[in-house]
Amino acid sequence: MDLEAQNKDLKLLKLPSIMKLTHGIHVMMPAHNDYSNVLVSSANIDAPSLVSAVVSAIELALRGIHGEGARTMILMNVLPLGCAPSFLGFALTNPSLQKDKDSCIASYNAVVDLHNAELKKMVQSLRTELSWTGLVLFDLNAIYMDAVRNPSKYAVTKPLAACCGTGANEYNINLAIPCGKSGTVNGTTVTAGRCSDPSQYISWDGLHPTESFAEHIASAMLKGEFMYPSFSLEEACKP
Repeated sequence: MDLEAQNKDLKLLKLPSIMKLTHGIHVMMPAHNDYSNVLVSSANIDAPSLVSAVVSAIELALRGIHGEGARTMILMNVLPLGCAPSFLGFALTNPSLQKDKDSCIASYNAVVDLHNAELKKMVQSLRTELSWTGLVLFDLNAIYMDAVRNPSKYAVTKPLAACCGTGANEYNINLAIPCGKSGTVNGTTVTAGRCSDPSQYISWDGLHPTESFAEHIASAMLKGEFMYPSFSLEEACKP
């Protein structure tokens, strides 16, 4: 394949054949780190320029994957970072960050919303240009927000807190002591450990989902829920 021709080391990875790429179902979950790193490091963000750069990079990757033979691609959008415990914990030391009606950071979710809107436009454009009917969007943002607003529907009791943390605050987040690590707080050594029942949480460590919420995401995907346009994995798996 072209990728192997450009980099001989890739041959060692035993990349799938074009036939396997063509008949495979691919899932892509990009961009979260692109926004996470910028949101916490800069108070003044040129959101339109950032979003344009990120979406353009995703488009370039999709074109490359399509050119290599992939025909069924489920692309996830970005979850509401303003509702993620890590960012809510960060906001405790940054009172200028305003909360919205969902008790999430409004400015962070505004950036994510802009990204998701532009991502949808890009998907629509590629589907038309490349006649790529197997390119669909999974609305990760929507299912996450549904869980924040309707936690009992997902058997969640603490939608804005992390399962794994130090118990430092209402979000169970100490940014200096990530999940699984130990550190000193007021002269005492503490460890960021797991909660007693992870199924009551959306977030495992402040950003990534718990296993139970990941199951909700997978179940929705398998059922064709939160998909744009409508899409059936069952049909896509037929020979």
